[in-house]
Amino acid sequence: MLEMIQNCDVNSLTFNGTRYQAPWELLNARSRKGTVTVAEDAMHVMGPFLGQGGSIALEDAIVLARCLATQRRAEVALDQYIGERRMRLVQISTKTYAVGTLLETSSLVVKLCLWL
Repeated sequence: MLEMIQNCDVNSLTFNGTRYQAPWELLNARSRKGTVTVAEDAMHVMGPFLGQGGSIALEDAIVLARCLATQRRAEVALDQYIGERRMRLVQISTKTYAVGTLLETSSLVVKLCLWL
């Protein structure tokens, strides 16, 4: 790994910004442009503490494959995929957000509010 880093061409590196996206932002997010879509882990945030990543990825793959198999146009299939997955991903991401907040906070009030 060190050799790879030392020999890399610095001019070929691309840096892009990442930012936190709240689960409810998935409701209005643009997830497709033409025949390119955001899918799988790039579409949703899963914390490592709930063990959801693998099962959600399988769900995504099955729904995407079905949509692509049943539609003639890729754009229509991708819109169908996004439409079918959006609410499920909001629900799961909200649970991840709540549990993550619960694990990180030391406030008993916050823990009680999230537990209820």
